[in-house]
Amino acid sequence: MRQALRLLPLVALASVPATAAEPPSPQQIRAFLAEYGACVVEREPELAQKSVLSGASFSRDSAEGKRLMQRECMNSELLRNQPNTFEGRLRMHFDEDTYRGVIAEALIVRDNPAINAGALPAIAPLTYEEPRPLRTVNREGKPIPEDGLARQRAAIARKTQAMLMGKLGECAVRVAPVQSRAVVATNIDTPAELQSLNALGPVLGQCIKAGETVSLDRISVRGALAIAYYRLSQAKPSGAIQ
Repeated sequence: MRQALRLLPLVALASVPATAAEPPSPQQIRAFLAEYGACVVEREPELAQKSVLSGASFSRDSAEGKRLMQRECMNSELLRNQPNTFEGRLRMHFDEDTYRGVIAEALIVRDNPAINAGALPAIAPLTYEEPRPLRTVNREGKPIPEDGLARQRAAIARKTQAMLMGKLGECAVRVAPVQSRAVVATNIDTPAELQSLNALGPVLGQCIKAGETVSLDRISVRGALAIAYYRLSQAKPSGAIQ
């Protein structure tokens, strides 16, 4: 069976409430994300690196999350600090890997890491956080209501998608590190970006299991490639001295 690969327009990523005066354009959304990634890397360099290499909490309830999602890195002109406007919707809609992806891009710009293609086979597969199994009873042994099960299923689906995107990015970088880096090196929303993504299309197709149909957008592809590229560039071959 053939794999299907399709790039979706960014507008499918985010929608805004009807009460918002004017929804931001896809270009504004991507510009915001790029500026956010660069800002976090500049203001929180160690935490930014940790968020890509070993994981850090983006929850605003955590100390790390407050630093990663700090106001200083939010565009006050584009985003309004009210729950029913674009900022509130954006925070809910973009998952952690979206933010992690633009941080990884900013780290690549800062560090200019290189990958030795010949050493890649000696680097162990990257690890990913797997979704937790569905729980049907609570700690007291009572059945969990259907709405609770629905929330769990949604969380499992998001985590599964994030894991699959991570593995897709890793596969592409391992197969074509130069082409993968070329995608991340292009400016957003340019013909060069689209050309580089199309050039990598066959590789992405190879990295998708037979029979699967995967719909991707530019943000998710660039983010997955950037995260995988940076992680692999910092990884040591098996048996190497740490």
